[in-house]
Amino acid sequence: MLRAIENAINTVTTPVSKVLRHVAGILLLIMTIIVVAQVLFRYVLNIPLSWTDEMSRFLMIYMTYLCLPFVYLTDKNIAMTFVTEILEKKAPRLFSFLALLAHISAILVFAVWIKFGWNFFQTGSVMADSLPIPMFYVYIIPPVMMGVTILYALQKCVASIRGVLGDFEDVSQTAKTAELFEAPAVEEAPAKEPKQTQSLEPEAAA
Repeated sequence: MLRAIENAINTVTTPVSKVLRHVAGILLLIMTIIVVAQVLFRYVLNIPLSWTDEMSRFLMIYMTYLCLPFVYLTDKNIAMTFVTEILEKKAPRLFSFLALLAHISAILVFAVWIKFGWNFFQTGSVMADSLPIPMFYVYIIPPVMMGVTILYALQKCVASIRGVLGDFEDVSQTAKTAELFEAPAVEEAPAKEPKQTQSLEPEAAA
């Protein structure tokens, strides 16, 4: 039952996280081009652009929130894992129980974030300083992506409940999903054994 629920959620969350991650990568590329253009116009042509700083800041906000579901799904957030790795090996059920509490706490934090984010969104009728867009378009991304990430937290909760019950199989295959976007490990070439020099001395007669 729990496997079926997790698998059903995963059929939606994994493709969505991949698409959002690709979109975030495109935004990062655009932001890089804008920043480079600003440097060239300011220090080479001596014609500073007024909109590049604000535009790159907005793109950074979008890029960060669009990456959040993928980071949550694949456990790629910044963390000190030396304790959790030991606990996961020595007491996997206890680790799953603590992970369940962490995911429930994350859902509560996301819910609060959505509430305050929506309140902030309602103040977005003002226009941006240097761009002809209302701030609605910037303020909407945090509550929307927090709501999307709650679905990923629920998926993690189901996986943790399975772990508490003794089922540790990676049904969502999050490890494989993370490996798709990681650089392949460079295998070191095996050290060549030194060639044995043939003895130039004639063998002694038996």
